[in-house]
Amino acid sequence: MPPRNESMIERVVQVLESFKGAGGSLTASEIARRTAIPMPSAHRIVAELVDVGFLERDPDRRLRIGTRLWEVVARSSSALTLREVALPYMEDLRSAVQAPTLLSVLDRNDVLNLETLSTRQPSVTNVTQPGVRLPALASSPGIVLVAFSPPEVREHILATGKITRFTEHTVVDRAELLRIVNETLRTGYVVARRWISPDSTAVAVPILADDGTAIGALSVTTAFGADAPSTLLPALHATALGISRATRTADGPRLTLLKQQIRHATEVP
Repeated sequence: MPPRNESMIERVVQVLESFKGAGGSLTASEIARRTAIPMPSAHRIVAELVDVGFLERDPDRRLRIGTRLWEVVARSSSALTLREVALPYMEDLRSAVQAPTLLSVLDRNDVLNLETLSTRQPSVTNVTQPGVRLPALASSPGIVLVAFSPPEVREHILATGKITRFTEHTVVDRAELLRIVNETLRTGYVVARRWISPDSTAVAVPILADDGTAIGALSVTTAFGADAPSTLLPALHATALGISRATRTADGPRLTLLKQQIRHATEVP
């Protein structure tokens, strides 16, 4: 049995997360070493995950994420639904501003990138790719998401969120971060100059739910010293508003069908 302070669900999550950064398939023993779960428990969890299709074995008996887990995630994740709705709007925005365009969501104290649309032209460095996490207080999407979070979430992240210095221009003083978050809440946008990379500026705006909290952040990354970031704001705000309205109209029959698909995908044979 797992220790009293560690549930079986937490161990299952550890097993699944062991594949992040693995670069391919793993053996059950490798999973046990990566997760520090005792070998017998790791083998038992792996066997059960294989039985339900969340993990699959290849011909060499090595393990990989199963198609059934992918199916459940693809059909039930609100983040993926947001990406699906936002993508056509993001493509139009990228065409208009000719700059990398990003969609992000808040996950605990991190900002998670859902999508990055790059440009064919030479671009700034260190543009975050899909699936990459950053500390929320170190990036423009994160600042927007924190600013437009419920007050208790905002206060918690400002007090306990990780402070990471990526460049000499990254803001690491909590009092200054509080000021920036409050200013973002007042103005509806943030400009982060050279926070992640010394040659880039990022501009971010929130995608808002009906209650005024952010369901996501839309951002554009440009070269530092290029056109004034304020020239990007009309297009950013218009795109975010379009995505926000589209998420509300994505309900009804489509949501009913999605719920049916989720139920079907999660049924145990």
